[in-house]
Amino acid sequence: MKIVYWLVAASFATLSAVTGLNPSNPAEAATACEHRPAPAGASGKRVAVIVGNGGYGNGIPALPNPARDAQAVAKAMGALGFEVFLAGDADSASLQNCLATAYAGAAGADVAMFYYSGHGIQIRDENYLVATDATSKDLPHGFVPVQPIVDTLQKGAKATLVFLDACRNNPMAEGGQAGLSVSTGRGIARVEGAGAAAAPGAVQARGLMVAYATSPNAVALDGKGELSPFTGAFVKAVGTSGYSIQRIMSDVTKAVGEETDWAQTPWMKSSLTDELKLGGGQTLAEAQSVSDNHAARAQTLLNTNGRREEAIVEALKGLPVAPDETALQRFSKAYVALYAAVQSREALLPVKPGFSQVAVSTQGRVAVYQMSADYQSGDLTLWSVTEKKALASLPTKGRVSKFLFSPHGNLLVTEMDNVVTVWNGLDGTGLFDLKAGGYVTSMEFSPDESRLLLGGDGSSALTIIDVASRKPVLAVKSGQLAQANGKKRGGRLVQANFGSNDTVCFALDLDNDKRLLGVYDLAQRKTVRLREASNAVTVSVCDPAGKYMVRTYAVGSSEQGMEIWDLATDAVNLVKAPIANIMGIDPDGKYVGVIALDAEVQGIYDLATGKKGQPATVPPGYVIYGSRVRNAEGGLVSQDINPNAWRDWPDESLHGSGLVEKALAGLTPAQREEVARGRITFAEVAANP
Repeated sequence: MKIVYWLVAASFATLSAVTGLNPSNPAEAATACEHRPAPAGASGKRVAVIVGNGGYGNGIPALPNPARDAQAVAKAMGALGFEVFLAGDADSASLQNCLATAYAGAAGADVAMFYYSGHGIQIRDENYLVATDATSKDLPHGFVPVQPIVDTLQKGAKATLVFLDACRNNPMAEGGQAGLSVSTGRGIARVEGAGAAAAPGAVQARGLMVAYATSPNAVALDGKGELSPFTGAFVKAVGTSGYSIQRIMSDVTKAVGEETDWAQTPWMKSSLTDELKLGGGQTLAEAQSVSDNHAARAQTLLNTNGRREEAIVEALKGLPVAPDETALQRFSKAYVALYAAVQSREALLPVKPGFSQVAVSTQGRVAVYQMSADYQSGDLTLWSVTEKKALASLPTKGRVSKFLFSPHGNLLVTEMDNVVTVWNGLDGTGLFDLKAGGYVTSMEFSPDESRLLLGGDGSSALTIIDVASRKPVLAVKSGQLAQANGKKRGGRLVQANFGSNDTVCFALDLDNDKRLLGVYDLAQRKTVRLREASNAVTVSVCDPAGKYMVRTYAVGSSEQGMEIWDLATDAVNLVKAPIANIMGIDPDGKYVGVIALDAEVQGIYDLATGKKGQPATVPPGYVIYGSRVRNAEGGLVSQDINPNAWRDWPDESLHGSGLVEKALAGLTPAQREEVARGRITFAEVAANP
C-alpha cells in the first residue's frame, strides 16, 4: 500500500523522465532526499513528498515495487507541475530529514501531496510507515506515524492529498489486525489550510483527502507487474485533462478492482470543498463549452438587461488568463461578448416608464423625449450619463418630431412645429431658432459641426446653415438638385445627409415611382453624381471620404438588401440579404455596419468588395448596435436611431489582450476576484507518464 499527500493548483508542463531505483539492493537505492524543482512556467505552488521503501532487512520481507512506484509517481507529478521531494529506501533518520526539508518547501503551497509506497502497519488504531532500518522486534524504532505528517502539511497548504499504497501485509501483526486503519485524517471533517491566495484561474478547493490502496483493515496486493495495481492505475489516470481527483480516484478504484478480481478495492475519505483538477481545469473541448455558456450569459446580461459590468465579468470568465491571439480565436464567442460589452454605448438612467425616444451624445449626454398619451406633446430632458441626473428640461411647443446631437456632442438640434432650435449639447442652453417653411424630412450636422443641414422644408429642398453666423449659406431647390449633365428633373426631397463637410448625399422621389440618388458638392455648388433607382430604396448614406453611397432597399417583405454605389466608377455592388438598417460607416470610409433581424447578416461589410468582412481588430460575429438607454431596472427605454460613425463605430484600438486588460482595469477588486475564481482553465494534452 502507498501513502500520498497532494496540494493541488493549476496544470503544469512536463518534467523529464528519471531513472528508476533498484529495490533489490538497498545499497544501490537512493537514501538521500532528491529535490526536483517545479518545471519552468508552472503557476501556483504545488509540492509532492514521495517515499518508496522496499529494500527491507532485519527479518522484514523486501518488496519489489515501491521504488518503481515512487519513481513513476514522481514523474507523473513533475509532469503536472509539482515540485517533488523524493526519498527511496529511506531509513528513519533520512526519512525524517527529507520530511523536514519538504515541510519547509511546502509552506504556503496551494496543494501538498504525500505519497508512500512500502510496508505500513496499524498499532492501536494508528497508522505507521515502516522505514528500512526497522526490525520486527523493536517497534519503537523505524516506525514513523502518518498523522503528524498529514497535520504538518495540512497546516501549511490550502489543499492536502494523501495516498497510502502501503503494506501488502503486516509482518509485525502477529495475529493482530491486518492492513491500515481509517485513523489517518481523523479530523477530516475540518476544512483547514493556509488559505494562500491562488493565482487567477487556479483551483480554489480547500481541505484534505486521504486515499487508501485498499479498504480499511484489508491487505493490498503487490501485483505481478512493474508497479503495484494501485500505483499503476493512479499514474495512468492522474494526468487526464479535465478530470478532478475525485473522478480520477473513481477510475482508479474501478481499474484496481477489475485487475484484482475485486480482491482489492481502494477507499478514500475527503473534506475537499471543490473539485481538484491536476491535469488542467478542463479539456480544451470542455473549456470551450463552458466558455460559450459564459458568453451567452454575458450577451443576455448586456442585450436584455443592460448590465454592462456584469456582462464584462461573465465574458472574462469565458477567457483564460492572459489570452493570446490563439486563445481569443479558440474562445471566440466569449471574446465577441467581451468586445460587445466593452464597446457598448449603454446608458442607465432613472427614467420613468413610458413611450420615449432618445438621442445619445459622444460626451456623456442623453436627450430623452417622453411623449404624452396622445402623442401630440411631450417632455424633452437632457441627462448626464455619469451623474445619472437631469441637467435641463428643454421647453417644447407641441410635438418634437426630430432631435439629434452633433457628431462630437457639442450641439443638440430639435424640430417642433416647424421651428428648428439649436441647443448647447452639454448643458441644454438654447442658442438660436430657425423658422422652417414646412415639415423637415432631414436634419444633420456636418462632421466638423460647423454646418447644419435641413432637408425637405417648404421654402427650399435643401438648406445649409452656418452654425457660427446662424445664417443660411446655401438654399437649393429640388429642381437644382436633380440637374446634372445638362438635364433637369423635378422631384421631392425625401432624404439628405452629409458625407464629408463639403459633400451632401440626397434622395429625390419622382412622379413615376422612381427615385433619384445624388451627391451635391457644396464647394462647387452643384450636383456631381446622379443615378436613378427604384423607390424601394429606403436609406442612403455617404462615407466621409466621398467614395461610396450606401443604400438599403426592400421589395415588399420578400427581398431586402444593400447597394454600394462606387461614385468614382459608377458601379453598383448588390448585396442580397435581409438588412434592415445601416448603423454607420466607419470614419475612414472602408466598412459599413448593418443590422437586421437575421443574426447571420448582422455585421460589417467591406465597401470596396461588397463582401461581408471586417477589420482584423474587430472580431467576427460582432454586431454594431446603436446606442441604447435603459432605466434603473435595466428595461430598454429606447435606442438612438440616428447612426453616428464617430460614436457607434467600435474603437479599433481596443482589441486582443489590450481589450482584456482594459476590461479588467475597469472592474472593482471584488469583481476581479470573481473573475479569477470563475475563469476557465484547460490542458490540451493529458500529462500521462
